[in-house]
Amino acid sequence: MQDNRSTRLHDNFADLISTTDMVIDDITLPRLYKTEEEWEKFIKGKPINTDVVPKLIYESWLRSMEYGVNPYFNDRDFLSQEEIKKQILDSKSLVSKFGNIIIGLQRMARKKGSIVQLFDNNARNIQLIAFSKYLHQGSDVEDMFPVPDNAAELHVGTNAISIALRENKSIQVSGPQHFNKYLHDCYCSAAPIHNSKGEIIGALNITSNSHKQNKLDTLVLVTFLARILDNISFTTDALGELDNFDTTINRTIEYLPQGIVHFSNNNEISRYNDKIIEMLEIDKANPQEDLSKYLSILQGLSNDEYLENREVSLDIRGSKKNFMLTTKNIYKNSNNGVEKIIILEKAKIPNRNLQGNEAIYTFDDIIGNNEAFNEAKDLAKIVAESASSVLLFGESGTGKELFAQAIHNASTRKDNPFVAINCGAIPHELVESELFGYESGAFTGASKGGKLGKLEVAFGGTLFLDEIESMPVNIQVKLLRALSTSKICRVGGIKEIPIDIRLVSATKKDLLQEADSGNFREDLYYRIGIFTLNLPALRERKDDIPVLAKHFIEMFSKELELKKISIEEDFFEALSYYYWRGNIRELRNVIERTIVLLGKGQELTKKYLPEKIVNAYNYKSMKKKINIVKSTKNDSNSLIKMSEEIIIEKLLLEEKGNLGRVAMRMGISRPTLNQKIKSNEKLKHKVAKIR
Repeated sequence: MQDNRSTRLHDNFADLISTTDMVIDDITLPRLYKTEEEWEKFIKGKPINTDVVPKLIYESWLRSMEYGVNPYFNDRDFLSQEEIKKQILDSKSLVSKFGNIIIGLQRMARKKGSIVQLFDNNARNIQLIAFSKYLHQGSDVEDMFPVPDNAAELHVGTNAISIALRENKSIQVSGPQHFNKYLHDCYCSAAPIHNSKGEIIGALNITSNSHKQNKLDTLVLVTFLARILDNISFTTDALGELDNFDTTINRTIEYLPQGIVHFSNNNEISRYNDKIIEMLEIDKANPQEDLSKYLSILQGLSNDEYLENREVSLDIRGSKKNFMLTTKNIYKNSNNGVEKIIILEKAKIPNRNLQGNEAIYTFDDIIGNNEAFNEAKDLAKIVAESASSVLLFGESGTGKELFAQAIHNASTRKDNPFVAINCGAIPHELVESELFGYESGAFTGASKGGKLGKLEVAFGGTLFLDEIESMPVNIQVKLLRALSTSKICRVGGIKEIPIDIRLVSATKKDLLQEADSGNFREDLYYRIGIFTLNLPALRERKDDIPVLAKHFIEMFSKELELKKISIEEDFFEALSYYYWRGNIRELRNVIERTIVLLGKGQELTKKYLPEKIVNAYNYKSMKKKINIVKSTKNDSNSLIKMSEEIIIEKLLLEEKGNLGRVAMRMGISRPTLNQKIKSNEKLKHKVAKIR
């Protein structure tokens, strides 16, 4: 009884493998031709377009080149005709272990024109399981595409087996993505195989010579079979017990990056993976009801037997999100009941150039012990975990972009683009096309084919708008609508394009005051300023000046390969007395200057500091001493005024009446200097005379 049940299960599984054409392939002839062109460029040492060549493939090409692999060889590391015949005959022994699974594989190979091979963890061939031309024509195996004996990357270059073993995941390598020209007619899908401890012990590979073979179809199949081979004892139990067999299927679909749902022949959900629950943002505690609601919508969009990569829009928790939908009828029983699968992927923005759109700083790079500063930092860490808009307020040089990058890297969007744009650095007439992009021919000088705007480039990530107060008011209106609807329309276009961004803005002006003056829209302010972080000026966190200075000293000393240097105590004191109009940016520049001037010296003193900082130090040191006198003598007040008067008068002469320079040298603000002059008749007369 048990044996009959096992046999039926074997037969059904063999039929399933031989008849199922699960999904979709995005490998088209035009794309293959482009890949071939990029391969030719790479072999000749020319730069390539990384939008055409996937990252894993490009990295493998680089390794292959470093290994010294000959991209044109075709005379080694492939099985001979005799070896192919022998291994096919030997594969019959696998039937006793895996029953009709192997027979099903061989049927599939004959139908699809494929090769199925088993490799060890060094990418050496263990067993040729199925070989379509041999199975179809007996002993005639001439003119068939190559069957590798050693697929190690350092021997044959880029291929699916070596990458699957290296990356520990399923992968497909198509045609000219192979490093070896001899393999450019091969389309391979490989998946790693593990032992009971989860260690990689080999890989399973399916090869075809047709670019029409579906990518996800082959990947699903090879992944499924690899999971079965992961543990022979588990497989044996699964073939004997239907429940365990279902468990194997469920585990398989969890490996896939797409959302998958399988419907039974009475149109009920029989299985689904966690990915689709995540994509549709469904409560995991009770998913069936919400999942059924969404799937009824998707099924309504797809009454056909086969639907490939149709873009659909769904309302997910009040927000419109776009997906790519694929459906396929995979099995029809004797009662005309149909089993069906639905595959859902996030819609992708085509031709997106992500180079340079990365955040490099984290909260660990933000240095300081000041209480007010750390309050802003702690709030930023909390806010980073949400999707809310953030407004950073602070003077130039206080680290607003540093905070923006840290917020991005601490968020769930960290693996997606961080796109920064300075609104004050772009001519007003170009701001709209820079943010929203434009269609081909939208205006004179527009690039052929149009251009993506920053709102599209930042899809799934963070858009940082610096100096947002400089944005023209008419563009503020368009930005507000884009943030409200999560859609944009390019300049010169009519089609609405979905966007998905987290907005972080920065300003050095009070935006409500700007709104009162008519320079900024108040409704946009409330949209972008859900959280406002105030970054204190450096002069307001003087306790952090020594900390930051030491950090910059260590950084520049390391860059210049200097030995450990000592620092005079009044060096930091002089830095603390200065006004720091340019904040941290100015401090960084001053420290870099002092380290360069130090040269081979071993002690930093205030003599290496700029004159304006030394003068501010001398002035405030004198004032400090006078204050000591004031505390001990009754007439010290007049002494203080006299000393200030002498210093200001001297500096006015040296700077030819330039009050800004005098204030900078004294280490005080210009309003403070003006007040001192207005309250002293002698100084007022002196200023009038100089001018």
